[in-house]
Amino acid sequence: MSNNVVIIVADEVPVGTLLAVAKRAGTDVKAVVAGSRALADTVAAGGVASVAWIDVPEATPAEAFASTVAEAVKALEPGVVLAPNAAASRVLTGAVAAELDAAVASSVSNVAFEGDVKVVDRLVAEQRAVETLETTAPVVALVADGSDDVEATAAAPVEAVAEGAVAALTITATHAGEEGGASLASANRVLGVGRGLTSKDQLALAEALAAALDAEIACSLSLCDDYRWFEHSRVVGTSTQRIAPRLYVSVGISGQPQHMTGVRGAKTIVAINNDPEAPIFRACAYGIVGDLNKVVPALTEALS
Repeated sequence: MSNNVVIIVADEVPVGTLLAVAKRAGTDVKAVVAGSRALADTVAAGGVASVAWIDVPEATPAEAFASTVAEAVKALEPGVVLAPNAAASRVLTGAVAAELDAAVASSVSNVAFEGDVKVVDRLVAEQRAVETLETTAPVVALVADGSDDVEATAAAPVEAVAEGAVAALTITATHAGEEGGASLASANRVLGVGRGLTSKDQLALAEALAAALDAEIACSLSLCDDYRWFEHSRVVGTSTQRIAPRLYVSVGISGQPQHMTGVRGAKTIVAINNDPEAPIFRACAYGIVGDLNKVVPALTEALS
């Protein structure tokens, strides 16, 4: 594989940061867009060299066109493939990584080439630290949540991929799923937990408080992707879902922008964190600085 940089766009999400990271990594960035022609034209005007466009009807599951995207990306012989951290993109990057036998990274903020080595910076610890990875293998990465800012340039050519790119899907079985997304969207009270929780015992404390509040449980992305404590339908943030409860209580959440965007619609935010400098205290109506092992049970008892 070469040092070519390819981006994948299949979600209606901000792509300013995605394009910025891609341009820093390579001079000629090529794009594979799966979605509407309007989406392809938006990406084409963002400073890429070319766009391979796969016309995908609205509400089509990403699994139906994942193989087509993977083949289109492989044909461009990329060294690095970047995509936004969004629902369809997570499916597509999995297919691309399998096709390329690539290394995979998430929350990526920068990529550079040093000869045959790809140097990847990714945000960790609630975006408060940077981890640097090096590999000679192709890299497929989800870029850290970003902005709408796109530097307008002359539009790149858009080439449509051949018809029949979307595979027909057949339902072979159904089962009851986790209803977190629907219940969070309509909940009057939500309790969110973050990486400040370090054990399942602490999670049990938070769940008891949620029960006392008659609140739904939500989480930051790290508790889903890193800890595997929750289904993705419970994640609140820029690239997942945004909620607007009357009351949002956060436990062990620092308040990074990608999460706070998801709770911006809450009428009242109450924050519990042991770090008095946590950004969430600048966005909440009420804040409690203290050890969650003491604060959370005390609140639960007071409400019971």
